[in-house]
Amino acid sequence: MTGFGGVNDPVRQRLKVATHRSIKQAGGLDAFADITRVGRKTLNDYSNTGNDRHRDTFMPVDVLADLVLDSRERGEVPPLLIALCEMAGGTFVRVPEPDRDTSAPDLELAAVGARHWAFPTLISRLLAGEISQDEFKDEAQGLVPRLLNDLSQLKQQLLTVRGEGE
Repeated sequence: MTGFGGVNDPVRQRLKVATHRSIKQAGGLDAFADITRVGRKTLNDYSNTGNDRHRDTFMPVDVLADLVLDSRERGEVPPLLIALCEMAGGTFVRVPEPDRDTSAPDLELAAVGARHWAFPTLISRLLAGEISQDEFKDEAQGLVPRLLNDLSQLKQQLLTVRGEGE
């Protein structure tokens, strides 16, 4: 397992730039400072790439949560969240918000779609050497039954829609 000390400079730089873009998207330092527990100076330190003193200063998860929730209210996704998903070997997939026009099957289909991307991502991580074959097997053993269950449920829903199911 790699600790945060294992984060190399290009990754560190990418996180800092994504943090800067996320804060800017949230209305800037002053606007974001109004909705989170830290002030303007501290928020600036999280995205500071010009001072080596802030090299290891990153946004804590509770401040990131404030950023994510604020962005969600505006229908946006913070670039920092997207960058973290990519660092984990995945991609951010927005699931539609429930509303009067969204049915339960629509939401279920969106969730299945998000889970569907987990397997190709897992294969990519194996091919890139990010995980071992044993790690791949462990993760796949948990993922494949869920995907098969999803397919079975979708088939049943299709049959029900066609009037051929229960």
